[in-house]
Amino acid sequence: MLSACPTMELAPLNPCTISSASIRVDTGGVSDVDLLFVIDNSASMASEQEKLAAQLPQLVNVLVSGDRYYGRTPPDSITDKERFFTPVRSLQLGVVSSSMGGAQDDSLGKTPALLDCVGLGDDGVLLRSVDVAVDGVVNTANDRFPDYEVGDTVLEPLAGCDELDAQPSYQNYAADGDTTAEELVQSFACVSRLGVRGCPFEQQLEAMWKAVAPSDGRDPALHTFLDGTRGHGDPDGVNEGFVRPDAILAVIEISDEEDCSITPDGTGLFANNDEATRLYTSKVNLRCGLFADSEGLLWPAERYVRGLRSLKPDNPDRIVFGAIVGIPLDTVNQDLDAILARADMQFEEDVAEGKNNPKTSCISSQGDKAYPPRRFLEVAKAFGEDAVVHSICDDSFAPALDRLIERIASKLSGNCLPQPLVRDADGEVRCDVFERLPPGEQACDPKRGHDDKPRTMNGASAGGAVCHMQQVPVIAGVRATDGIGWYYDDFSDELADDCKNSPQRISFTFGTLPGGGEAFIECFRPVPRIERNARGMDAVNLGCEATPSLCGERSDDAYTLFCSPDNSCQIECEKNPDCPPGWVCGPKQASGDGPKYCQIPTCPADEQARTQEP
Repeated sequence: MLSACPTMELAPLNPCTISSASIRVDTGGVSDVDLLFVIDNSASMASEQEKLAAQLPQLVNVLVSGDRYYGRTPPDSITDKERFFTPVRSLQLGVVSSSMGGAQDDSLGKTPALLDCVGLGDDGVLLRSVDVAVDGVVNTANDRFPDYEVGDTVLEPLAGCDELDAQPSYQNYAADGDTTAEELVQSFACVSRLGVRGCPFEQQLEAMWKAVAPSDGRDPALHTFLDGTRGHGDPDGVNEGFVRPDAILAVIEISDEEDCSITPDGTGLFANNDEATRLYTSKVNLRCGLFADSEGLLWPAERYVRGLRSLKPDNPDRIVFGAIVGIPLDTVNQDLDAILARADMQFEEDVAEGKNNPKTSCISSQGDKAYPPRRFLEVAKAFGEDAVVHSICDDSFAPALDRLIERIASKLSGNCLPQPLVRDADGEVRCDVFERLPPGEQACDPKRGHDDKPRTMNGASAGGAVCHMQQVPVIAGVRATDGIGWYYDDFSDELADDCKNSPQRISFTFGTLPGGGEAFIECFRPVPRIERNARGMDAVNLGCEATPSLCGERSDDAYTLFCSPDNSCQIECEKNPDCPPGWVCGPKQASGDGPKYCQIPTCPADEQARTQEP
């Protein structure tokens, strides 16, 4: 038995006079998450990697348990609806570094740090080594850690990593699999300890995109990388399988410097010879931030917005972009445009410091410095509420990851119907389910619950053969055993785990639909005919903009009407029994604000219609 999941919520609920509403049912569920960490592994990132490792257990445990307060005592004011969400059933974790090469051997001069920038670096390949976690990082002669003496430990080893077997390119947890959440945390903590000897010219956004970009190069302008190479995602890249078509994709960038993702013309930014000095000035640490996209040396931020969105053209809402970067500490919840306009977010030379460095945008309590991350914020702006931006100078990454969890959790709610449907005396709800067959199939199959009823969908009729599916009745929490098809599930044992806050969904008696198939649910209510003298329930949706007192005049002994904010007559209520049979009592706004009135559960807000006074 497999639950089916709509791609859009049925809430907020509003009275409507349409005859039907159609939504797509995703039989695979929206309970899978692919989470990619892009970690700056340059010399200044030791403490930041420690802060990330400290929060990984909570991040994973909250996602897979569906409990925002996992391991913690919630405040007394927190309701179950605020605390719990649909848990992640399958979680994939991957990590790439910011080192993407770009420097040529003959341009290195005598700068040892640039040796880490030769060729393609780590190249956006998902990393699996645990060597840094096992050995730690110790300062040696010719290393570039001025705050340490030779022999000092720059990055501590992680306990237990030397006991791990060879790791896959990405870590995987499944609710019904053999790997526990604790084992996932341990292995990923070891793999994500990348060290601090990466290229000092960080290409954080390019690393992210190359890791997930399709390997077939379908769009040369978007899918071509340094030296003419291709992305590592599907169909046959080395990171194949990490980005799943139906999963939520969340990427989170962690860096204390500005992105320096170069175009093929931008390799000179990494050079350290006379020609580079003449063209780009000798101030190596300033080059990336001072050269605007218009110079053609750095890829425009739009490249990464287009790239991520191209991975899920039908479900762009399943992408979350996160950045723990150098925004000022006092910018929590500020508008991104307002942050970009701040004086301390402008990229310019810090003349007072005299080290050819940019001015800092924030400094942590441990003295770690960060610099204006303008390009990250430009990408984040494009994703609106699905972007999470937090300061890397914060003493803890917990607030940032809590916000990331919140955005992911808001999308996992699609696994369950957000509002209940109402059964009739025969144990059925007033809805139809249709299956659009996979490519190449034309014949309906009774073994999949198809029947001979009309096969025309109102809201999703384009493309593919369509079959109507039989509804199997449910009476007193018991599903009929003599039928094949779909049923309204608000009683199964699995709902307690899968639908903590909205315990209802559409399920199938035979398991899942064949690959490539889709199902749609259409719910119906007869359109009431509003007569000139209609009263009570029959006068719902009567227009009252011109005469607000009209609704009160149309009340009857059973139902009191008022003129709602959208200028239609509605039934006042405090609880469901105040409403007509099959209706529910609730506010119009999804936020819960506004007056309560009786509503039809199967009518979505974007299809409501109002009938003006006859």
